[in-house]
Amino acid sequence: MSEVIYLSAKEAANELGVRPATLYAYVSRGLVRSVQGPGRTRLYDASDIRFLRSRRVGEGTEAHEGQSRNAAAKGVLETKLTLLTDEGHYYRGQSALELAKAGTLESVSTLLWECESDPFSQPTPKAVSVLSADQRPVERAIVALCSWPEQDNAAYTLSQELLKVKGAGLLRLAASALLLQPPSSEPMHRQIARAWGVKNEKAIDLIRATLVLCADHELNTSAYAVRCAASTRAPLHAVLISGLGAFMGPRHGTNAGRVLSWLKHIHVIDDIENVLQERCMNGEYLPGLGHSVYGGPDPRGEFMLKMLIQSDLDHPLIELIPPLLERSRELFGKHMNVDFPLALLVQVLGLPTHSAGILFCISRISGWIAQALEQYQMQEQIRPRAAYVGIRPA
Repeated sequence: MSEVIYLSAKEAANELGVRPATLYAYVSRGLVRSVQGPGRTRLYDASDIRFLRSRRVGEGTEAHEGQSRNAAAKGVLETKLTLLTDEGHYYRGQSALELAKAGTLESVSTLLWECESDPFSQPTPKAVSVLSADQRPVERAIVALCSWPEQDNAAYTLSQELLKVKGAGLLRLAASALLLQPPSSEPMHRQIARAWGVKNEKAIDLIRATLVLCADHELNTSAYAVRCAASTRAPLHAVLISGLGAFMGPRHGTNAGRVLSWLKHIHVIDDIENVLQERCMNGEYLPGLGHSVYGGPDPRGEFMLKMLIQSDLDHPLIELIPPLLERSRELFGKHMNVDFPLALLVQVLGLPTHSAGILFCISRISGWIAQALEQYQMQEQIRPRAAYVGIRPA
């Protein structure tokens, strides 16, 4: 029998956008079921929470259908997954910034995947034995996903409910390859912390929030690659490999590593002027600044920086964040994006090489699975046309 998905009081209140007192009122009125949790806590049925949330949505259907037809005519892909705004992004109508206060990658995955039961309650996949520390992390993940049919005789299924369970297994398998650790049923932020030797609870909480914030970000390059592959009805493990291929590029998933190339030279306040002026005078751009979607600062990055500053972690870089961002804006005219706090997290926590990309990748696989699940339900195969600008025949 499938296990019910349960949320903590914080997670449930955040998903509903209400205070805990209102949540308890819903329980007393029989609108939300709850069970005894660890210690004196209680856990809340996610299906009840999400049903209550859905009752507030759904107005203006006819107008939406007209807009949908116009969008489709222009070649725009429709989605119900993630909405981007200058104030922050939303997963199925729920603020990712609010979810990041208490949610986990697993709870956000069940929201994005529209799960009715908990796919993470299933046994963990088997470890892949051919992986090596000499391989790049993303390449290890690709090798691991290529081996998926060897342990899953239904690897090519397109059943939505089966794919959600398999998605949980694929996420855990890819994470184990990226971290070079055995697959685990621990919450993902705990797996990552254990692999990297992070024991400070505030640092672990930063990892947890980062996973929630980076899970999905609409049609970025890797998500579009995933959608294209899913539109051909490629199996889910192959679809995720398409996403990993796009993710490997230095302009996408590994961009935080480029931020580290200059951030690691800043130790005291005088270093800010020296490092930034040198790049500016050489005509080089500063990785970690600017975003094609946001005119101002990346809301994900602002949230992560606020958490980092309030964490009381002892590192000299933390107090340099405000003057560093101010001077960056003055010299380069752009606001920071999410790659800056990702790189900063690596520096402050003393994480290993490639850890920023690994953290980002594990998180984003959850979103890729959601993108694939949505695309599998659409009839059309993605096939954009090109505008030919070459030599024409006489």
